[in-house]
Amino acid sequence: MAAILMGYDTECAAIGEGLARLGPDIVPYMSCLEPYTTVQGLDIIGQNNGDLGVPATLFVCGRTLTHATDAVQAAAANPLFDIQQHTYSHLLFKDQAWKDGVFRASPPHAIGEELAFTSALIERYAGSRCIGLRTPFGYYRGLRDRPDLLQLLADAGIRYVSAWGRNDEGGNPTPWVQPFWYEEEGYPDILELPFQFWLDGIWFDMHGFGNGTGFRAELRRAVDEIADQDLVYGVCFHDWAMTVCDEPGTGWVRGMLEHALERGVEVTSYTRYYERLAGSRA
Repeated sequence: MAAILMGYDTECAAIGEGLARLGPDIVPYMSCLEPYTTVQGLDIIGQNNGDLGVPATLFVCGRTLTHATDAVQAAAANPLFDIQQHTYSHLLFKDQAWKDGVFRASPPHAIGEELAFTSALIERYAGSRCIGLRTPFGYYRGLRDRPDLLQLLADAGIRYVSAWGRNDEGGNPTPWVQPFWYEEEGYPDILELPFQFWLDGIWFDMHGFGNGTGFRAELRRAVDEIADQDLVYGVCFHDWAMTVCDEPGTGWVRGMLEHALERGVEVTSYTRYYERLAGSRA
């Protein structure tokens, strides 16, 4: 059965270092620096998913959690949502080229420290044990052939990761690569749940931040494609995109969700899907 895994990267106030490298291109992303954007974004996400009764995973940066604690705690209290992590400061696991430059990977010890610290923050403030991770930016092939990075995940108690979010050119759209276990790397208990098609921010950056109706049409087309081919689609949307790209005014998220339900596509969270696959192996 075709399925959509809903995931929202919740990262405002955590990505200043990366944005500072963009120079004049930073203007559309300015609100990403402010924690109030997370508050607004989670309100929109809660309204959409609540009205339609569909679950989602919030991949939260640790710094965002400490700056928008009340909003994240309110989301954690909603049974539709679960809280997983997005590192503390939105650091990179692998080098990633973007806008004629390269964002460099952080050293392994920094990655390990951020994973442990962010999981502890989520347990303390959201009351849940962290078993899932979205790697910032996403990478071609995810963490394939990187057992050193997978060991950091295992040490932090991460059971699934959403890391494959780029095509072979390092951009989007990402092809419909399907979930897999990292058995070849020696970590058969860590599941990869790729995020495919378009990241919202990349699509809007290329086609205009005011073009929510255009993205809604693209997303509806993607729903048709996965429904016809019986695929799993890992969605990657962002808290800040809800306001910067006027989701309430154009319905690019709601329109996709409504179309998915009309097509009989299951809409679930990353964590619920992981638990299903892990349970089937027991």
